[in-house]
Amino acid sequence: MAKREAGAVLPVLRARGSHEELGRLMGEFRAVQIRSTVAATKAALWDADVDRALLAAQNGPFVEAAERIYPQYLRELRAMADGADVPFDVLFRLNCYESRPPGTPPGSIAGPITPLAAETAQPQPGSKDSGELTTANTTAAQAPHPQNGAAHADEATAAVTESTAGRAPDGCTSVVSRREGTVVVGHTEDSSPDAVEGIYLLDAEVVEDDEVKSRFLALNYAQTLPGCAAAMNQHGLMVLIDALPDPERYVGAPRHLVSRALLDARSIDEAIAILRETERGGGWNYLMVQGDRYANVETTATRVAVTETGAGVYAHSNHYLDGELADAAGEPRANSLARLARARAIGQPGLSVEAMKQLLSDREGYPDSICRDRTIAAWVADAAARSVEVCWGEPEGATWTRYEL
Repeated sequence: MAKREAGAVLPVLRARGSHEELGRLMGEFRAVQIRSTVAATKAALWDADVDRALLAAQNGPFVEAAERIYPQYLRELRAMADGADVPFDVLFRLNCYESRPPGTPPGSIAGPITPLAAETAQPQPGSKDSGELTTANTTAAQAPHPQNGAAHADEATAAVTESTAGRAPDGCTSVVSRREGTVVVGHTEDSSPDAVEGIYLLDAEVVEDDEVKSRFLALNYAQTLPGCAAAMNQHGLMVLIDALPDPERYVGAPRHLVSRALLDARSIDEAIAILRETERGGGWNYLMVQGDRYANVETTATRVAVTETGAGVYAHSNHYLDGELADAAGEPRANSLARLARARAIGQPGLSVEAMKQLLSDREGYPDSICRDRTIAAWVADAAARSVEVCWGEPEGATWTRYEL
């Protein structure tokens, strides 16, 4: 269960400084949880016969891509490792699920499960697991990245095995409702219940040459760069992330760094351009809101599908809705289908912030409900007012705290 005691308030880190200083402060703030997660990850890696040399080989192409595409965010991650006093290579793995070998089951940090590893593996850390599907091409992770918008990766790379088709238990639900010149936003952050101890709200200012370059509020995991859950920046741009079972696999910027980059975008259009132009290792769903506008963006490593309508309500969970991407990804998880159906059934135009909290607290269809025992935090916002309310743990009966930018 991820339910917190009555009156519990989501912890907040207020950080100001360079990318390196921001990373160090995040590492220090959640050092205990990061060390615990890294220790469990190392145990899982070693049990799966992934030693330091093999980990470096698996991580290496993605570290090089991150250094080339987003060096400033890689510096944040290195500084986070220093702040928490943990090895960078293991922390990088926790921010780059794309580096896992093909055949890795959703939820596993190490690789394909062997009988020995299955018997001895440690519990996996809570995370924003994409629920990647197993690919038939074992060298696909090293494939050169095609131009974004190019034809779909070859069928061997995209082939899905029936045994692991999207069975990851994690996931999130995102809902938006138009209301009198604004959009009211709701998001449940779902993960391993253990991750509730590390989740927090980051209130950050990135400063360069004594000038504030960016400011944002972000719901964040202990061991990740900000941007992978729900966030809003000083331009009023809000980005909600829903993990997707990306059927593609290429070397590029890890999803966690791409979502971090969106926190520095000035508009929905700029954020979409970042997704279109960046060489990406994998894809997530990005529900973007700014003022009275919203757009949903489903991505794979190479493709971007934008949905923007004038509808009064919109919802997304953890499966592709774009027909072409859905066909490539295979059968959706039953819990994702159930949560989306329920959100569509009870969501409507004109929802207030309080009504959105009630929607996120809905338990109809439990355990495949919007509010469930894997919900470790929730986010509700009025986009035009640039006000955010967050709660710690399951939203039903939780204490909400309000913040503004």
